[in-house]
Amino acid sequence: MGTVSSLLPTATSNSIDSTSSSGSSSASSSSNTSGIFTGTSAYSQDFQNVISRAVAIASMPITLLTDQQTTLSNQSNELTTIDTDFNSLQTAIQGISDAMSGSSYQTTVSDPTSVSASVSDGVQEGVYSIQVDDVGSYATSLSTSTWDSTADPSGNPSTYSLMVNGQSYSFTPTDNSAATVASAINSQYGNMVNATVVNVGTTATPDDRISLQSTSLSPTTLDIQDSSGDSLQTQQQAGEEASYEVNNSGVTVQSTSSTVNISTGLNVDLLSTTDGPVDITVTRSTSALDSALSTFVTAYNKAATELDNQRGQTGGPLQGNAIINSLSQALANISTYSSSDGIGNLSDLGIDLLATGQLTYTETTLLATDFSNSSGVTSFLGSATGGGFLESATNTLTSLEDPTVGLIKTTEADYTSQISALGTTIGTKQAQVSTIQTQLQNQMAQADAAISSMEQQYSYLNSMFAAEQTADQEYANE
Repeated sequence: MGTVSSLLPTATSNSIDSTSSSGSSSASSSSNTSGIFTGTSAYSQDFQNVISRAVAIASMPITLLTDQQTTLSNQSNELTTIDTDFNSLQTAIQGISDAMSGSSYQTTVSDPTSVSASVSDGVQEGVYSIQVDDVGSYATSLSTSTWDSTADPSGNPSTYSLMVNGQSYSFTPTDNSAATVASAINSQYGNMVNATVVNVGTTATPDDRISLQSTSLSPTTLDIQDSSGDSLQTQQQAGEEASYEVNNSGVTVQSTSSTVNISTGLNVDLLSTTDGPVDITVTRSTSALDSALSTFVTAYNKAATELDNQRGQTGGPLQGNAIINSLSQALANISTYSSSDGIGNLSDLGIDLLATGQLTYTETTLLATDFSNSSGVTSFLGSATGGGFLESATNTLTSLEDPTVGLIKTTEADYTSQISALGTTIGTKQAQVSTIQTQLQNQMAQADAAISSMEQQYSYLNSMFAAEQTADQEYANE
């Protein structure tokens, strides 16, 4: 029996070994930084499978949400591309409008020494005539003597009165110098008179005086009075209105300005009197319109192609989206615009719509139409706010591109909002999954530690019985 006892560990050592093994197992059951559970029991891989399956099930909504977010991002990116194309089309429409503005018109004057002409928006092609009877004159006055810049005896700034047609306008300059007084007049009453300082003497012996000139062509009296009411100016010229006659109308027109408007968008500067009517011919450049229409067709076709790319079995991210139909209808409204005037549609300008939805442009057609019926071309195109093709196209594109209510802009904003909301939801779900994974790993670590301890106790007991059996056999053999 002594031999058997010597083969068995004591109760004390058994207790210590069991505790040590249990503690070691608990400490070794954990998860590494990759999220993979590790343990010491024979079931550690099974525990990892449980964790992986649970995390995979919990992550399924995240996968769906991520797929939705990816789909929305692709749609948003495609809409941004389309937006760029429609912006280019909007710019091209503005280009046509610019080509029809005053800057594209030219004037030819039969007597440029008598009048000059300038054009602005709204001008019409044609031949205008004007006869200048009198170019008029500005009223002027000049200081009676050398300007007295002596400071006021009181030490305070002097107060003067500008007299225009007997009406007094008071002003107080910072000092009495001619330059300061003239500057004060211009800053306060420059709408009525222009004040300058002139030297009527020599460089060696200057004689500075203030010269006044009215801003309008009309009989005007001009004067400056000091604080005592004494006149400091002498009237040089009383001034006179200009007079002219347009298109042999027999009506003499009086003007207080040397620049007169004789038709919408047509201003004429009166330079000298004329012996008879002076012709002013206004024409519009076809080349500017030609270039603008070519740019328009290119921009239109690019937008139409991008919309077509979203259709069919191999369509892009916006395949089946209602906005594609809306944008296609907008393009159709632009390309099929018609008018009841002499020029009925874009084909009269060389722009034809093909069965493919693309536009073609024939320059020679525009040149022929513009040569034979320039006014008809102008009427058909109109302006962005004055009717015609340009107003229709401008309104259509504004309904798409307006930053606040435009279809494209509001849809882009909606995509951005949805993508952001999904990102927030995904972040919340990911945090929940991480919490679940951590909880499961802790639970499995505890279970693994318990099983590992039991496995070690089983191994110990099994070894003990095996040792006892060996001892019994040795004893039986003695």
